[in-house]
Amino acid sequence: MNADRQREFDEIYGRNIDTVYAVALLHLKNKSDAEDAAQSVFMKYLTAEPEFNDRNHEKAWFITTVRNHCRNITSHWWNRGRVEEERNEECFSVFADEPDGNLTEALMKIPEKYREIIFLFYYEEYSVKEISALTGRNESTVRTGLQRGRERLKKIIEKEGMYSGKTEVIRNV
Repeated sequence: MNADRQREFDEIYGRNIDTVYAVALLHLKNKSDAEDAAQSVFMKYLTAEPEFNDRNHEKAWFITTVRNHCRNITSHWWNRGRVEEERNEECFSVFADEPDGNLTEALMKIPEKYREIIFLFYYEEYSVKEISALTGRNESTVRTGLQRGRERLKKIIEKEGMYSGKTEVIRNV
């Protein structure tokens, strides 16, 4: 790899690694699997050498690629037999601004279809329309997923006493 290509890769890697890792972690629920998936996605980038129109297109490519890669992993025969507790063996925080990991822990307990939508909407700040395009779901399905995901998060947070019962945090989720 020449110096210009290396510099370009380093910049793209720096801009996208946190998102790729977080999406992989949301799907796979295991740090080491998420790290492997992130590495595989960047290897795919190096071999495919896609051309991006802008940074939004770049980010969308990485999110879609890691999403598809994680789906391939979870549908593999080896992973279908894994016990859920084995996959969620350690508490972790996906988001740097969440010091105690409670929200991530609650997020991991809701179904994947809601987890991904909530992550893309609140943490990656995609609009409903953009999430619809990324995931291949109708906009109304995305809005419904956001609503149901928030409801499930609220129930988990209240049930487990996270955030000391402060519902204003739940409303912001």
